[in-house]
This record gives sequence, C-alpha cells and structure tokens, in this order.
Amino acid sequence: MDRPGINEPPEDGEGMTEVEKYLFDLRGYLVVKNALTPTQIADLSERLEKHRTEGQRLSGSDRPRYPGGESAAFSAKSLIEWGGTYVDLIDLPAIAPYLQTLIGTNYRLDHDYIKIDNAAHAAKLFLHGGGQGAGGATDLVGPTDGGQCYYRYSNGKFYNGLVAVGFELDTVPPGAGGFACVPGSHKVNFQLPADWKISETQDDLPECVHRVEAEAGDAIIFTEACAHGTVPWEGDGERRTIFYKYCPHAVAWSPCYYNADGYGKLSERQRGMLMPPSAFGYHEYSRKAWEKVQTDQAELGRRHSEPAKPG
Repeated sequence: MDRPGINEPPEDGEGMTEVEKYLFDLRGYLVVKNALTPTQIADLSERLEKHRTEGQRLSGSDRPRYPGGESAAFSAKSLIEWGGTYVDLIDLPAIAPYLQTLIGTNYRLDHDYIKIDNAAHAAKLFLHGGGQGAGGATDLVGPTDGGQCYYRYSNGKFYNGLVAVGFELDTVPPGAGGFACVPGSHKVNFQLPADWKISETQDDLPECVHRVEAEAGDAIIFTEACAHGTVPWEGDGERRTIFYKYCPHAVAWSPCYYNADGYGKLSERQRGMLMPPSAFGYHEYSRKAWEKVQTDQAELGRRHSEPAKPG
C-alpha cells in the first residue's frame, strides 16, 4: 500500500504565509518565533545538562564515530535517545508546515546534533555552503558535500535538499555571536571567495555576512545551500542550539541511519521520518525491507548480549 502523504502536516497547520515564502526565497532562511514553548525549552535544557560532560560542544549524530562498530550505522547516536521533547522535535507541529512547503511530502530526518558556544569555545567562523548545489570544490565541509544541498523554486513550488532547523535554547544578545549567513547565497553561481571563509574574530567578518537574531524558543530554518556558519562568541553566558536537519526522502547527507526501534514509542509519522533514504519514500515496499533490517539488528544485538557458552 502506498502512503504518499505520510509527512503531510497536521490539519491545523497554517503553512507558510506569502511573506514568509518571499523572505525565504530572497534570503535562504527564516526565523519562526516561539517555535518552542517555555515548558519544552525547560525539558530540552534539563535533559541536555543531564547528558552533558565538561567541555563538550557537540552531541548527536552529525559526526558519528561508530562507537559500537559498523552496525552502529543503523543506529547512530542521536539526541532522540534523550527522550521527552527531543522525540517531539522529530515532527514538531510548529515546524511541520514549513518543512512540508519547503521540501514536500515524504521528507525524512537526516541527522541531529546540538552545538554549544561560550567563552571557552569561541570558535572561528567557518563559512560553508552557498551556490547552486554546493559550496564548490574548496568548500570547508568537503568537496563531496553539495549534491544534496540544492535550492530552486519552480512552477509555484520550492525544491530544497538539506534543510536545517536550529532551535535556540538561549537568547543570543546583539553582538554576542550565533548563527550567521550570506543572504541570497543559495542562488549564486560562483564559489564563495576564499578570503571570506574563515574569520578569527567578529572584526574579521565580511560585510556581506548577516547575523541572524533569535530569542530562546525561536527556530531558524535555512537551506544548507545558503553560505552559513557561527559567528565567534564574544558574549556572556552560552548559546545552545539544537539542529534537526531534513531531506527529501531520496536524499542523504549523513552516512548513518536511524533505527526507530531504539527510541521508545513513536507515532507512524515519526517512524516514517526516520526511514533510511530511498526513492520510494515511506512506501510499503521500502518499509517492509527496513523492518526486516531492524528485526535482524535486534536479533544480532540479543545474541551479542548472551553470555558465551563454555567450551
């Protein structure tokens, strides 16, 4: 049975307004105010601090290290394992209508992570991405990173590859740092100039770089085709940003796949968004194939946990 509408937003979703569509097409990003409630912010923060270790700047499935061996490719470490609102973020009603408009039906969650910036970790600005499909052969993320980072608008419809949603847990004061991009760079036809890519301090930022202001609870949605990065931190406190990144179902960035069996009870929509990439989307054919893989993985894990038999 085909399920073509698995990622259609809830019936009460309002979708994107004409102004929001215009601004996203113009700039390559959009700020959704109050995407998270105070209760959700508190839950996300509490769970983060519980799992956080001293000096840790990144958590999630962005750069997997396969701690469990090659089989971890089917169950990469993920923020979803922390439960609560981290599970809800897979398919947040406040964001789903935007993803539906920007990507279409049958999109999937590709990877997730959280980034923490503070005085102890005032990293340089590394601008990456930008252009029609890629940041180019000298892109800081890697020359192969690009085929999935595309953007176009045609016949009344958005076509996006990798779309990022950054949920801010803290208000970033003006001048402190945070997310920045080159507005409109998702439509340029040339590589990002080499001397713009790295900025040691805020004084080094190219004039074209725009700092995007956001308050705690806001979400910044942007196409990875837009040149972007993080401004070096020069403020008090911290900036804790949770990233959930989505693709059309046949597109992938991460080398790891989610295993929906590892995150407790999920809705059918959430399980559909955690399916591995395929041209079929959440179709009965691909769903059954992946369920077989999940069953085999569970059996393999059970056997490995059994005590070795003597002799």
